[in-house]
Amino acid sequence: MADNRVVAVGVVVVAVLVLIISLVASSLEKLDSKEVGLQYDTIQKDLDSKVYTEGLHLGPVGFEFIKFPNIYTTMEFTNKECLNKDGVPIGIDVTYQYRVQMQHLKTVALNFKDFDGFQDVLAAVGVSALHEACSYFNTTEFQASRGEFQRRLEEILKKRYEDLNCDVDDLQVNNIQRPDEYEAAIRSKERAKEDIQVAQEERPRQVTEANTLLREAESEAKIIRDKAESDARIRTLQAEKEAEAIIEQYNKEAEAYEAIMGAQGLKFTPEGFISYMGVRVIADAKNPVFIGMDSPAKASYANN
Repeated sequence: MADNRVVAVGVVVVAVLVLIISLVASSLEKLDSKEVGLQYDTIQKDLDSKVYTEGLHLGPVGFEFIKFPNIYTTMEFTNKECLNKDGVPIGIDVTYQYRVQMQHLKTVALNFKDFDGFQDVLAAVGVSALHEACSYFNTTEFQASRGEFQRRLEEILKKRYEDLNCDVDDLQVNNIQRPDEYEAAIRSKERAKEDIQVAQEERPRQVTEANTLLREAESEAKIIRDKAESDARIRTLQAEKEAEAIIEQYNKEAEAYEAIMGAQGLKFTPEGFISYMGVRVIADAKNPVFIGMDSPAKASYANN
């Protein structure tokens, strides 16, 4: 009988020890070096306000830590599309660092339950901030004022994250991708600018060449004109000399005929000269010459 009581006591002691060990084990939680946490009593449904850091911590039986990173975490958006001021879709790659404000950790835990829930809200707010920042810039300004866009986005993001008790740092806009059609238009425009610049640079040379050709043409035209004028003067002189020679020849012939007709007692008049020439032609003819002439006019037809 005594032996049974000893065994029973031993069992009770072992059970108590096991219970104590279990209770102690359930009252201990560990936090890593990159974590902070709030103790949550799962039995009493109570959330402690104290922020615990790295190490092994004792708490209420069955408690658990609601854990958050105590270092900055990276939020990354890859090719996130937003509409700019012109209504053109722009793809943007953005990264930044964020961390919960430790003094407001309990408020964050009460509002968002845990870090996963908090992170989902932060991502949605980040996308919203990105859309708002895009709406302030047109398509050209995204390239020309890239730094200003990054500054505006960081300003909007910090304000919105501040309302969520979260800090933002080291925001980087890594890429801005405009639509392919717009990029093609920009490349075409740049090529046109280059062509215009080349044309402007070539213009002085082409103007010089054109002026050279013009001067050559003017010189050639002057040479042709001078030659033509010279040929015209020569032809005019030749014609005048030929005319003078012909006139001189006819004057000499007229003088000779006048002398001949004077020697024959003929008066040198146009009618006389023509009659003389007619006689000479008939006299010099080798064949007989027959001339038909009208009868002389009848002087009177008076009746007897």
